[in-house]
Amino acid sequence: MKVFNKISTIFLLFILPVATYSQMNENTSLQLYPTFNMGLGGSQIVDLGATIGGGANLKIQHLFESLPFLFIEGDLNITAIPYPGNNLTLISGGIGAGVNLKLANRMSLDIGAHSGWYFGLVSGKQDVFSNPYFGGNANFHFDLTPSITLSAGAGYNYYLYPEEALYHGISFSLGTVFRLGSTKNRSELDIESIEIDPVFPILYEYYSENPFGNIIIRNTERNTITDLTVSFYVDQYMEQPVECAVIPSLHSGETAEVDLKAFFTTGVLNLTDTSKVSTEIQISYNLLGKQISYSTPQTVKIMGRNSMTWDDDRKAASFVSPKDPTVQLFARNTAGVIRELGQNAINLNLRIALGIFETLELYGMNYVIDPASSYIELSENANAVDFLQFPSQTLTFRAGDCDDLSILATSLLESVGIETAFITIPGHIYMAFSLGISKEEARRTFTNLDEFIFYNDTTWIPVEITLLSDGFLEAWKYGAREWREYNGLGRAEIFPLHEAWQEYKAATVPGGALPLLFPSQEHMISNYNESLEIFIERELEPRVVEFREKLRKNDTARLRNSFGVLYAKYGKYDEAEAQFNAAIRKAPDFAAPMINLGNILFLREQLDGALEMYSKAEHLKPDSPTIIAAIAKTRYEMEQYETVRNLYQDLQIKAPDLAAQYAYLNNEVSAVGRASAARAAIVTDWEEEEE
Repeated sequence: MKVFNKISTIFLLFILPVATYSQMNENTSLQLYPTFNMGLGGSQIVDLGATIGGGANLKIQHLFESLPFLFIEGDLNITAIPYPGNNLTLISGGIGAGVNLKLANRMSLDIGAHSGWYFGLVSGKQDVFSNPYFGGNANFHFDLTPSITLSAGAGYNYYLYPEEALYHGISFSLGTVFRLGSTKNRSELDIESIEIDPVFPILYEYYSENPFGNIIIRNTERNTITDLTVSFYVDQYMEQPVECAVIPSLHSGETAEVDLKAFFTTGVLNLTDTSKVSTEIQISYNLLGKQISYSTPQTVKIMGRNSMTWDDDRKAASFVSPKDPTVQLFARNTAGVIRELGQNAINLNLRIALGIFETLELYGMNYVIDPASSYIELSENANAVDFLQFPSQTLTFRAGDCDDLSILATSLLESVGIETAFITIPGHIYMAFSLGISKEEARRTFTNLDEFIFYNDTTWIPVEITLLSDGFLEAWKYGAREWREYNGLGRAEIFPLHEAWQEYKAATVPGGALPLLFPSQEHMISNYNESLEIFIERELEPRVVEFREKLRKNDTARLRNSFGVLYAKYGKYDEAEAQFNAAIRKAPDFAAPMINLGNILFLREQLDGALEMYSKAEHLKPDSPTIIAAIAKTRYEMEQYETVRNLYQDLQIKAPDLAAQYAYLNNEVSAVGRASAARAAIVTDWEEEEE
């Protein structure tokens, strides 16, 4: 019995801690095998005729997580060997080690060796004898489920006796492996790393398609897992978990990197200060037909809604809020007045922008540098967190730094349909707006092309928004100079808002329009008219001097007509009319000044007079597409739609491109069609042909 106690002690010293640990670890298994034994020659019992026997083998095996191909095991074996007249019973216990070789997803092979003590009993005798034993085995495993595996194997055991082997032979087994770890809280995937960046509320829509962190997962299951799903959830600011990735399969030992994304609600825009909130990363997968799910808690830092970093200047586009009720109230109130003032010869976008900027100056908007949040310093550090104001905040405070004022100005113009852009130069950001015309159209319209930016065949006006107090024209002039200087050095960039919004969508702080004290309409109109007149004179003066010098040397009808076109482009209709009439007196058969006089009469809504001039020009130049279009738009305003239809069909044949510019002429008579006729009030094609 002392030997039996020794065997039991050895076995239990291994089994008990392993069995206890196995309740929490899925790499521990209980293996039970019925065995069939065949003795080999050269052993005492076999020589007596004991060649065939049977028994049972019980093992507890543990695979190392860090070295998944190595295992240790505790072994308890009972073998009965009959021979003539007696039976030998061998009870053995020991420990072993070996390697586990993965053959396929569900198949593996154990190869190991073991040793320990045995004691033997012979039927009919009271003596118990014992000695060491050793052996080896190989077992083939086929996994049915995460918990149950079928196993078949063969082994060899050698039982020592003082003079020679008591018994040695081979054994065959077929049994079952039970994995003892609980599957209730199973987490056989190793999370190697989790990185979660601070979340910026202003980018809440951006995070639905772009990551703010990632997780690296390793499959430490023995088998391939399928349908691995990783989801992210923040209780307070998400309606439901967001599925970040679905990985069809992940082999044992493989890793997968998953980007974390989220569908945040607009509730995050209510956060004015930085907060830390609890989150969950939810993981689920299929293992051999069993669905396994669990979650790991995390903490994410959500910044205040005014926070942003300058790692990508386009991010500022998210603060541009053209749908903000306060912005719309301010901008549309001003734009409506500008439209009513007329002066259609000047580009509408330019007039509206001028009016809005002059209104901002009257409103008392100021440029103030925030020493704690300066673009000059923070733009140099991609990870530094800046504080940016929403446009409604800037209107309320009546002050902001360069980024705040640029955000406000672009918001106001975008709210009335004018495309805008940010311009960045070293340590500074300002803005530009589009005139909605090509470079060629700008060349035909304006005097000094150095004052513009040409990007994607569109003409932009740069405005140094921090110079509001100096007036729109000075802000424009200074902004153009900054662009020329830094663009020449390759250090200026332009970011159209509509392009930036493709990635960084505009966000609007929840709430209605804020009460604002607007400047008087009378003062706004006065400042606007003064600035517009200065602009026109600035554009005209050098060209007028040039034309007068040319006329002094050679006074021709063509030159007079071109001089009149210059005046007409800037709304100086009286001066233009005088030049056109002078051209006609010099060349009565010159059609161009007649067309241009007709345009002036049309703009003055003197439709009969306009039609008369167009008809005279048509007599001189039959089938001219320009004249056909002019007559068609005039008769459209006179509601002679049947005639317009015929004229437009003729125009489509003779000049399809020109017909496309007057597409509204082809509309049916309706409220929509009449509204479209407003385009006819803008004449950009003044006739400048030679005599």
